[in-house]
Amino acid sequence: MAIEIPGLDANSGLDLCDGNMQIYLNSLRLFVSGTPEDLEKMKGVSAETLEDYSIAAHSVKSMSVYIGAEETRKTAKELETMADAGDFAGIMAKNEAFIKYAESIVGNVRNWLEKNGG
Repeated sequence: MAIEIPGLDANSGLDLCDGNMQIYLNSLRLFVSGTPEDLEKMKGVSAETLEDYSIAAHSVKSMSVYIGAEETRKTAKELETMADAGDFAGIMAKNEAFIKYAESIVGNVRNWLEKNGG
């Protein structure tokens, strides 16, 4: 089964799953089911909620690794690091664009799963 999902390197994700398609498909499903909640938490960031923001960014980063969403992983890691450092201004400069991008990746994965019986 060829997996063509914009924003993902499916081969990379599949490699992390030892080539096991079922594990990779489960990772895609988990990404679609869990990531929107984390992104919602990230939308409400304030200087007082940086710890919770860091946890949500870490979760998005981790799930992105396993599906091969490298750009999402990279930016989530950067945002997590900013939150840990207390860089609220840095987060605010990137947060909205990141969330919009990550939501598009969630949509791409969801659409692919729906079209391919996932």
